[in-house]
Amino acid sequence: MRITLKRRWRWVLAVGASLVVVYFGLGFADSLSWRLRPKIGDLMDWKGRYLTGSRGVNCGRVKVGNDATSATQCALIADADGQPFRVAYEIQGYDAIVAGGIVRRPDGQVFALNYDSCPSGCGYDLFEQSVKVTPCPNRTTSM
Repeated sequence: MRITLKRRWRWVLAVGASLVVVYFGLGFADSLSWRLRPKIGDLMDWKGRYLTGSRGVNCGRVKVGNDATSATQCALIADADGQPFRVAYEIQGYDAIVAGGIVRRPDGQVFALNYDSCPSGCGYDLFEQSVKVTPCPNRTTSM
């Protein structure tokens, strides 16, 4: 079976057009991921939701310079009631969005979360985000 010259050019044109679309798509990926963040959340939100489960209390995310009292009180009340919760505090970063958070799972284990929106310093990238999850020491009650 022989491919005609006309058909071959169509195939080359289709592959070339696909490569151009992918090239420009990757160029706009950073802009697109920044726009998606408010709608779909980021890795800090996803990891917190995963750890607390569907019934966890979302105490919110405190932006840099905002009052953290209500979010902190929410977390303290949820912890006192034995409920899973998540709370995050954004920290002033130099070249990325940085945040710290506390999460309590339904089984009572508490974790500290450290979030960086782009460890390589690009500002925000949906695909380069990282969250370090560290278990907190077990709490003991003393009299």
